Parts: sequence; structure tokens; C-alpha cells
Amino acid sequence: MDRERIEKELSTLDGEYTFYYSDQENHPIVVSNRDESHRFLTASVIKVPLLFAWYVSEKEGFVSSDEICDPSSEPIVKGAGFYYLFHQKALPYHDLLLMMIATSDNYCTNLIINKLGFERVNHIFSETFHFRDTHLGRKMMSKPDSARGYDNWTTTADMIHCYDLFHSFPDEAKKNISEMLSVCQADKLFTRNLKGDSVDFYHKSGGLHNVINEWGFTDRCRIFLLCNNYSDYQKVYDVFGNLGKWLLDS
Repeated sequence: MDRERIEKELSTLDGEYTFYYSDQENHPIVVSNRDESHRFLTASVIKVPLLFAWYVSEKEGFVSSDEICDPSSEPIVKGAGFYYLFHQKALPYHDLLLMMIATSDNYCTNLIINKLGFERVNHIFSETFHFRDTHLGRKMMSKPDSARGYDNWTTTADMIHCYDLFHSFPDEAKKNISEMLSVCQADKLFTRNLKGDSVDFYHKSGGLHNVINEWGFTDRCRIFLLCNNYSDYQKVYDVFGNLGKWLLDS
């Protein structure tokens, strides 16, 4: 693992970025052009800690993955995913969680948020997960207003901490979470330059007009890159592809 090579590649990005990589053989690498308190917009990567918050709430008896959702409790939104096209929308919450991760379905995500509630989710983030500054402030496809807290953000340290949180869950929860992350359909970032299914990658990506992020892990390493406020869209994709080729395909 060549830190200098990684730093050189990341230096070609013109926006805000934070990168993390660790494995069992080397010291973790953290490279960022912003300080540790900087808030990075998450886009759909917020769905990872949201998924974790669901399993904490289920353990406490507040929700059940087997409960059938009420799709009328939320207005239909589009964007990512296609649950809004289903004829039968009354599904177990487990299936909504699966689609939230696998296809990044926004309608399913909003139904999950509605069931848990903003207050509960953010309480879990701060008091149970001990995040420094990760915040769920708006539903998917709603208009952001960061000044008023109506946006979703995180920090480098909190995204690193998500790996420890995952490993703190009981085996059954870890199995369910892993299965969902393993079928995430996004393949244009870290795995864009890999051949076929050469790597089992458990991951979640997220993108907006000024955000491209991916958080994930394999059986031997942990890796994420958050990019905000860039001007060269293709360069961000190239950096993801190069880092993935160097670090995952080995």
C-alpha cells in the first residue's frame, strides 16, 4: 500500500474530500483536505447509519422488520429506486430496508425515516453511536437548507466509526446488514475498473449534483471516499476507479 501514490491521486481532486483505508497488514490511511470537524454532505451514504439505527430500534422493541409498512404514510418520491412502480407496496419493513440499500430507493428510505422519526434517529446517532457530528435533517428528494439543519451530513471520524458499529452488532444483525450491502447495485465508483464479480464488496454509494461518496468494506479491508463541491465530475470517477483498482483488486 503506497501512501504517497494515494495522496498524489487524491490531490488531483479540486473539491472537498476525505479518504480512509485500512487493512490487517498496514496502519490506517486517512487523507483529507479538510479538518476533522468538517461536515461532508452524505447524499445516500446516510442510509448506512440509518440502517444501523433501525437495528438498534428493533433490538429495543420499537420497530419490527417483519411489520408490514403503510405506504400511504408517505408521499411518493422518485429519484433513485422504483418501489413507487410496485403494484403491491404493503411489504415488510425488511424489504424496504433492502431496497433502501440495494437500489438506494428514496421512497422506501422516507418510509423508514417516517417510522423511526427524526428525533429518534438523531438521538441514536448522538447518544448510542456517539457520533461527533452526523445528522439526518431531511427526507430524500426534499429541499436542503443546511443553515436551518435541513440536510444530511457526517464527518470523517463518524464514517470510520461506522465500521466499529457494524462489528458491534449481534451476528444475526451483521448477517442481515452484510447481505443488504453486498447487493448494492452501484458499481461506478470503487469497483468501476474491476472485472466482473472479482471482489465481494459490501458498500453503499451516494450522489447529488455536487456530491459523490462511497463507503464500504471487504473481508480484508475498509475503504471510503467522500467528495463534495467538485467541478470535474469525470475526475472524481477516475480517482474512485484508480483507488479501487489499487486497493481492492489485490
